[in-house]
Amino acid sequence: MEASNVPQLSIKEVGRNNKNRRIFVQVSRDTCGENFSPGEDNRVFFGYQPTHGYGQAFPQQPIAVASLLPALPEDLHPSANFRSRHYHMLTFLFVKRDFQQLGYGRHMMEHVERVMRSGLPRPVRVQSAVKAVPFFEKLGYTAIGEPIECVCAGTFLFRTLQNMEKNFP
Repeated sequence: MEASNVPQLSIKEVGRNNKNRRIFVQVSRDTCGENFSPGEDNRVFFGYQPTHGYGQAFPQQPIAVASLLPALPEDLHPSANFRSRHYHMLTFLFVKRDFQQLGYGRHMMEHVERVMRSGLPRPVRVQSAVKAVPFFEKLGYTAIGEPIECVCAGTFLFRTLQNMEKNFP
């Protein structure tokens, strides 16, 4: 998709409070039918379609949300543990259904990756739903190991997950 064809997206990091948690959960429910909430140590980002008129900088509801668990500077050594805090971890990325396949997810990921790299240049990891693996591969992520079958997954979307990682030059 060419840059000129990609719709604008205003991305802002939001505070961890009950109002923003409710908004995040609503976007996750609108996207996959299940409630997901970022962890306490996560940084949270909302993506909005820019509005025109009425002097509003952002509409009430975001069309995309993402959360990440930053790597810890004191964790200096890579680990075989996929969830090691040596790595940045994308914990959630949701784009509302009506806005998927339009470049918004890519914009969110590029923004989140810039934030992670600017703080600590370490690889980024994600446990992706199998359906989203091609999306992450287009962004330069590679699969690590075999897909994981989740015994107690709430929705079909998250029944099979694939560990993925992206290294930065």
